Amino acid sequence: MDCLSCHSGEQKPHDEVTRFMYKQARQDGMETIYERFAKQQPQCGFGTLGICCTLCTDGPCQITRKASRGVCGADADLMVARNLLLKCAQGTVANVYHARNVALTLKAVGEGKADYDIADEAKLKRIAGLFGIDGKASSKKLAYELGSFFIQQINSNDYEPLKLTETLALPKRLEVWRKLDILPGGPNSEAATALSKCMTNVNNDPVDLLLHCLRLGIANEYAGLYGITSIQEILTGTASPNIGEVNIGVFDPATVNILAHGHQPLLAIKILEVAASKEYIEKAKKAGASGIKVYGSLCEGQQIFNIAKKYKGVFAGQVGNWIQQEFILATGVVDVMAFDYNCVMPTMADFAAKYHTKMISTDRVIRQRGVERMEYAPDRALVIARDIADKAIEYFGKRPAKTHIPSTKTQAMAGFTTESVVSALGGSVQPLIDAIVSGSIKGVAAVVGCTTVRESQSGRNIKALSEELIKRNILVIGAGCCSSTMQNSHLMLPESAKKAGKKLAGVCESLGIPPCLSYGSCTDIGKIIDTVVAIARTLNVDIPALPVIASAPEYMEQKAVADAFSAVALGITLHLAPAPPVLGSKLVTEVLTETVEGLTGGKVFVDLDPVSTADKMEEVINKKREAMGLKIDKASKK
Repeated sequence: MDCLSCHSGEQKPHDEVTRFMYKQARQDGMETIYERFAKQQPQCGFGTLGICCTLCTDGPCQITRKASRGVCGADADLMVARNLLLKCAQGTVANVYHARNVALTLKAVGEGKADYDIADEAKLKRIAGLFGIDGKASSKKLAYELGSFFIQQINSNDYEPLKLTETLALPKRLEVWRKLDILPGGPNSEAATALSKCMTNVNNDPVDLLLHCLRLGIANEYAGLYGITSIQEILTGTASPNIGEVNIGVFDPATVNILAHGHQPLLAIKILEVAASKEYIEKAKKAGASGIKVYGSLCEGQQIFNIAKKYKGVFAGQVGNWIQQEFILATGVVDVMAFDYNCVMPTMADFAAKYHTKMISTDRVIRQRGVERMEYAPDRALVIARDIADKAIEYFGKRPAKTHIPSTKTQAMAGFTTESVVSALGGSVQPLIDAIVSGSIKGVAAVVGCTTVRESQSGRNIKALSEELIKRNILVIGAGCCSSTMQNSHLMLPESAKKAGKKLAGVCESLGIPPCLSYGSCTDIGKIIDTVVAIARTLNVDIPALPVIASAPEYMEQKAVADAFSAVALGITLHLAPAPPVLGSKLVTEVLTETVEGLTGGKVFVDLDPVSTADKMEEVINKKREAMGLKIDKASKK
């Protein structure tokens, strides 16, 4: 099916590079995500609204005009709330699984059983000190104690408040959460309780189920996202601004090429070290290549990009996002795709076979039929990295005769985090606050998350919304596949300040930064929250008071649902597109879009049009400014 049309309009890649690769893949007879989406139309309207239940053998049940309840008696409100809690629980434990993996590696470093050292000792001491761990101890002792503490917190009971939350959250937030009885305990236990509530005929109170989503959102932030970002930077180094190449056009056909794909960068760091060694450069040359390079895709690439200064000459660029992964292999020049947890399409093995790519899964929960497994362990990372590099050199000789590399490529600036922003501002967040107070920066918008082919998006919504926001002097912070789309759209270079409103452009030009800052991966949403908390602490206000807003303009999967509840629990207004599967319940829709704002200060709104979305986001920011007594410049568009 070459004519890709559906109820929401024609579905095609929005950017030049992806269009080029799409055409090549189709000419090679490959079915892509766009054909599969078109073949699924029309999709199930009951599932879209959240009013379909498959929990028991008396179902599946759907809420229809003739049936207001399922066989058991569940109504639309219960079905929708229960389905939403299931997604939130799954997303939370997915992030916590990642956090546990890095905590186990940190603990192994402390035990002398890992192929890693401490890259940021100052951060290790600072974070350990937050939890009462003696900062005078050796780095190994601190690593063992902090890693053990995180693992204990992940596995703690849900009837005991999570110490991570009590230590890290703003006191005003803790007060709100205690009042609502949503202060979480251990995330795994919270998820187990949530899944128990979702059993047939157990918890029939939709409001309680939604409150549990908020509990999970808080646990997701502190035990999941915070754990991932803080411990990874202790092990790999803290992000710092740097400029590098992005998009599929960066591939070098003359080199052995390894693609690091997924979300967990620890093994990729070892692959980079091996690829940079004289031994493997010589091996590659003996095989007929000019050298060996490592590329990143999805969030793993964003995380490597954040610390890319260490790997100049061997890390060759961030090549793409979720939508683009099939097209990355269709270049024919990826020798090994080493992938971990998560966001790997089931079709990737088909593309690998077609284009002679060796696929290697590196995490124990990841499986692809017929794909070799080299499962990461802290004390075997170097051995596995060498094996992966050897396989890449072997497969270099198996490339197809015809390869496809787009001629277009661009650059982007990455490496932003609370520390690097503070450093750029001279050592504190006060200059950023001053810029917000003066109106040079009207507010800050986090544009984060996935890409999707729904509603003619495929990156369009991300690009258009980001451009609209910066025109209005609203600073954009990107993370996840949103960052990749902004990078490919030339929005993450300092010179893109010319696309921003005059006031924001002036700030960007004075600091040498883009108007859209890349914080990295989807898990680095935790770092964005860290920056917001730093501003709130400095001003001694709660988060809902700040002229800050968030958007997941093309959200897709379960982790995004958990992250959404993190934002709402923290008191942040969140834009979502497409609409989550809740519209079948008037109660759930009202709670998420209206009622919850009176409880936590955060809420959700849905809008599929980027200009209309920007209007609403600007309106929220202006209301926050007005409440703080700050000047409002309504004539903000460039």
